[in-house]
Amino acid sequence: MKYLLTKVSGVVFGLTMLFSLSAMAQAPAATQSPKVIVESVAQQLFDLVKAKNAAKTADDVYFKQVEGALNDVVNFPFIAASVMGKAYKQASPAQRQEFQKVFKDGMVKSLAKGVLGYADSKVTIAGVNEVNPARHVVKQEVAIEGATHKLDYTMRKEKSGEWKLINVVLNGVNLGQSFSGQFKASLKKYNGDIDKVIANWLADA
Repeated sequence: MKYLLTKVSGVVFGLTMLFSLSAMAQAPAATQSPKVIVESVAQQLFDLVKAKNAAKTADDVYFKQVEGALNDVVNFPFIAASVMGKAYKQASPAQRQEFQKVFKDGMVKSLAKGVLGYADSKVTIAGVNEVNPARHVVKQEVAIEGATHKLDYTMRKEKSGEWKLINVVLNGVNLGQSFSGQFKASLKKYNGDIDKVIANWLADA
Protein backbone atom coordinates (compact mmCIF):
# COMPACT_ATOMS: atom_id res chain seq x y z
CA MET A 1 0.00 0.00 0.00
CA LYS A 2 2.73 2.49 -0.67
CA TYR A 3 0.06 4.72 -2.17
CA LEU A 4 -1.51 5.36 1.24
CA LEU A 5 -1.70 9.14 1.75
CA THR A 6 -1.55 9.49 5.53
CA LYS A 7 0.60 10.69 8.43
CA VAL A 8 1.71 7.10 8.99
CA SER A 9 5.47 6.75 8.61
CA GLY A 10 6.98 4.45 6.03
CA VAL A 11 8.21 2.02 8.69
CA VAL A 12 4.86 1.75 10.45
CA PHE A 13 3.18 1.49 7.08
CA GLY A 14 5.36 -1.43 6.07
CA LEU A 15 4.60 -3.16 9.34
CA THR A 16 0.90 -2.67 8.74
CA MET A 17 1.23 -4.46 5.45
CA LEU A 18 2.95 -7.37 7.10
CA PHE A 19 0.37 -7.68 9.81
CA SER A 20 -2.52 -7.41 7.42
CA LEU A 21 -1.10 -10.35 5.55
CA SER A 22 -0.65 -12.26 8.77
CA ALA A 23 -4.38 -12.02 9.29
CA MET A 24 -5.19 -13.53 5.95
CA ALA A 25 -6.19 -17.11 5.29
CA GLN A 26 -6.43 -19.35 2.28
CA ALA A 27 -9.83 -20.49 1.01
CA PRO A 28 -10.08 -23.76 2.99
CA ALA A 29 -9.72 -21.87 6.28
CA ALA A 30 -12.03 -18.96 5.44
CA THR A 31 -15.03 -20.51 7.21
CA GLN A 32 -13.07 -21.10 10.42
CA SER A 33 -13.25 -18.64 13.28
CA PRO A 34 -11.38 -15.31 12.84
CA LYS A 35 -9.00 -16.26 15.65
CA VAL A 36 -8.10 -19.59 14.06
CA ILE A 37 -7.60 -17.90 10.70
CA VAL A 38 -5.17 -15.37 12.15
CA GLU A 39 -3.23 -18.00 14.08
CA SER A 40 -2.93 -20.53 11.28
CA VAL A 41 -2.01 -18.25 8.42
CA ALA A 42 0.87 -16.32 10.00
CA GLN A 43 3.21 -19.30 9.80
CA GLN A 44 2.09 -20.11 6.25
CA LEU A 45 2.89 -16.58 5.16
CA PHE A 46 6.26 -16.51 6.86
CA ASP A 47 7.15 -19.79 5.16
CA LEU A 48 6.28 -18.19 1.83
CA VAL A 49 8.54 -15.24 2.55
CA LYS A 50 11.40 -17.49 3.64
CA ALA A 51 11.02 -19.49 0.45
CA LYS A 52 11.25 -16.34 -1.65
CA ASN A 53 14.31 -15.11 0.21
CA ALA A 54 16.03 -18.48 -0.16
CA ALA A 55 15.15 -19.13 -3.81
CA LYS A 56 15.18 -15.47 -4.89
CA THR A 57 11.75 -15.92 -6.45
CA ALA A 58 10.94 -13.30 -9.08
CA ASP A 59 8.84 -10.46 -7.71
CA ASP A 60 5.99 -10.95 -10.19
CA VAL A 61 5.69 -14.61 -9.19
CA TYR A 62 5.81 -13.71 -5.50
CA PHE A 63 3.16 -11.01 -5.98
CA LYS A 64 0.88 -13.56 -7.60
CA GLN A 65 1.36 -15.91 -4.66
CA VAL A 66 0.41 -13.14 -2.24
CA GLU A 67 -2.57 -12.16 -4.36
CA GLY A 68 -3.74 -15.75 -4.35
CA ALA A 69 -3.64 -15.82 -0.54
CA LEU A 70 -5.57 -12.55 -0.30
CA ASN A 71 -8.28 -13.19 -2.88
CA ASP A 72 -10.39 -15.46 -0.72
CA VAL A 73 -10.16 -13.55 2.54
CA VAL A 74 -10.09 -9.83 1.78
CA ASN A 75 -13.35 -8.19 0.78
CA PHE A 76 -11.80 -5.91 -1.83
CA PRO A 77 -15.13 -4.69 -3.28
CA PHE A 78 -16.37 -3.68 0.18
CA ILE A 79 -13.14 -1.87 1.07
CA ALA A 80 -12.90 -0.08 -2.28
CA ALA A 81 -16.52 1.09 -2.03
CA SER A 82 -15.92 2.35 1.50
CA VAL A 83 -12.80 4.22 0.39
CA MET A 84 -14.68 5.94 -2.42
CA GLY A 85 -17.39 7.06 0.00
CA LYS A 86 -20.04 9.29 -1.55
CA ALA A 87 -18.20 9.17 -4.87
CA TYR A 88 -19.14 5.50 -5.16
CA LYS A 89 -22.74 6.39 -6.00
CA GLN A 90 -21.58 8.94 -8.56
CA ALA A 91 -19.18 6.54 -10.24
CA SER A 92 -20.20 4.36 -13.15
CA PRO A 93 -19.96 0.56 -12.86
CA ALA A 94 -16.84 0.71 -15.06
CA GLN A 95 -15.22 3.30 -12.79
CA ARG A 96 -16.02 1.27 -9.68
CA GLN A 97 -14.47 -1.81 -11.23
CA GLU A 98 -11.37 0.05 -12.39
CA PHE A 99 -10.81 1.64 -8.98
CA GLN A 100 -11.15 -1.73 -7.29
CA LYS A 101 -8.53 -3.08 -9.70
CA VAL A 102 -5.89 -0.38 -9.05
CA PHE A 103 -6.65 -0.37 -5.33
CA LYS A 104 -6.17 -4.12 -5.11
CA ASP A 105 -3.02 -4.07 -7.24
CA GLY A 106 -1.34 -1.45 -5.09
CA MET A 107 -2.45 -3.10 -1.88
CA VAL A 108 -1.20 -6.55 -2.87
CA LYS A 109 2.22 -5.33 -4.02
CA SER A 110 2.78 -3.17 -0.96
CA LEU A 111 1.68 -5.96 1.36
CA ALA A 112 4.04 -8.35 -0.38
CA LYS A 113 6.97 -5.95 -0.11
CA GLY A 114 6.20 -4.98 3.46
CA VAL A 115 6.28 -8.51 4.79
CA LEU A 116 9.65 -9.53 3.32
CA GLY A 117 11.85 -8.43 6.19
CA TYR A 118 9.71 -9.68 9.05
CA ALA A 119 9.45 -13.44 8.71
CA ASP A 120 10.99 -14.02 12.15
CA SER A 121 8.69 -11.70 14.10
CA LYS A 122 6.90 -12.96 17.21
CA VAL A 123 3.14 -12.82 16.67
CA THR A 124 0.58 -13.43 19.42
CA ILE A 125 -3.20 -13.15 19.65
CA ALA A 126 -4.22 -10.73 22.41
CA GLY A 127 -7.93 -11.49 22.25
CA VAL A 128 -11.08 -11.34 20.16
CA ASN A 129 -13.91 -8.85 20.56
CA GLU A 130 -17.29 -9.91 19.23
CA VAL A 131 -18.93 -6.69 18.03
CA ASN A 132 -21.88 -8.78 16.88
CA PRO A 133 -22.29 -12.34 15.53
CA ALA A 134 -21.23 -11.21 12.05
CA ARG A 135 -18.35 -8.91 12.99
CA HIS A 136 -15.35 -9.75 15.15
CA VAL A 137 -12.20 -7.80 15.93
CA VAL A 138 -9.09 -9.93 16.34
CA LYS A 139 -6.43 -8.25 18.47
CA GLN A 140 -2.85 -9.09 17.67
CA GLU A 141 0.53 -8.08 19.06
CA VAL A 142 3.69 -8.26 16.98
CA ALA A 143 7.15 -7.93 18.50
CA ILE A 144 9.78 -6.51 16.15
CA GLU A 145 13.21 -5.13 17.01
CA GLY A 146 12.32 -4.47 20.63
CA ALA A 147 8.99 -2.79 19.87
CA THR A 148 5.51 -4.23 20.25
CA HIS A 149 2.84 -3.17 17.76
CA LYS A 150 -0.85 -3.63 18.45
CA LEU A 151 -3.20 -4.43 15.63
CA ASP A 152 -6.95 -4.83 15.39
CA TYR A 153 -8.38 -6.75 12.44
CA THR A 154 -12.04 -6.21 11.69
CA MET A 155 -13.44 -9.33 10.07
CA ARG A 156 -16.97 -9.68 8.77
CA LYS A 157 -18.91 -12.87 8.22
CA GLU A 158 -20.31 -13.05 4.70
CA LYS A 159 -23.60 -14.67 3.71
CA SER A 160 -21.53 -17.59 2.43
CA GLY A 161 -20.28 -18.18 5.97
CA GLU A 162 -16.73 -17.06 5.17
CA TRP A 163 -14.94 -14.50 7.31
CA LYS A 164 -13.27 -11.69 5.37
CA LEU A 165 -11.06 -8.81 6.39
CA ILE A 166 -12.58 -5.35 5.94
CA ASN A 167 -10.27 -3.11 7.98
CA VAL A 168 -7.05 -2.90 10.01
CA VAL A 169 -6.10 -0.54 12.84
CA LEU A 170 -2.39 -0.32 13.70
CA ASN A 171 -1.42 1.37 16.96
CA GLY A 172 -4.59 3.43 16.77
CA VAL A 173 -4.24 4.34 13.07
CA ASN A 174 -7.33 3.30 11.11
CA LEU A 175 -6.27 2.19 7.64
CA GLY A 176 -9.78 2.38 6.23
CA GLN A 177 -10.12 6.02 7.27
CA SER A 178 -6.64 6.77 5.93
CA PHE A 179 -7.50 5.38 2.51
CA SER A 180 -10.70 7.38 2.50
CA GLY A 181 -8.70 10.50 3.27
CA GLN A 182 -6.42 9.79 0.34
CA PHE A 183 -9.37 9.40 -2.00
CA LYS A 184 -11.02 12.63 -0.83
CA ALA A 185 -7.75 14.54 -1.23
CA SER A 186 -7.26 13.18 -4.74
CA LEU A 187 -10.85 13.98 -5.68
CA LYS A 188 -10.28 17.57 -4.59
CA LYS A 189 -6.96 17.74 -6.43
CA TYR A 190 -8.57 16.64 -9.70
CA ASN A 191 -11.71 18.76 -9.30
CA GLY A 192 -14.01 15.80 -8.81
CA ASP A 193 -12.76 13.89 -11.87
CA ILE A 194 -13.02 10.26 -10.77
CA ASP A 195 -11.20 8.99 -13.85
CA LYS A 196 -8.14 11.11 -13.00
CA VAL A 197 -8.24 9.95 -9.38
CA ILE A 198 -8.16 6.34 -10.56
CA ALA A 199 -5.45 6.96 -13.18
CA ASN A 200 -3.17 8.64 -10.63
CA TRP A 201 -4.04 6.59 -7.54
CA LEU A 202 -0.65 4.87 -7.29
CA ALA A 203 1.42 7.78 -8.57
CA ASP A 204 -0.02 10.20 -6.01
CA ALA A 205 0.98 8.09 -3.04
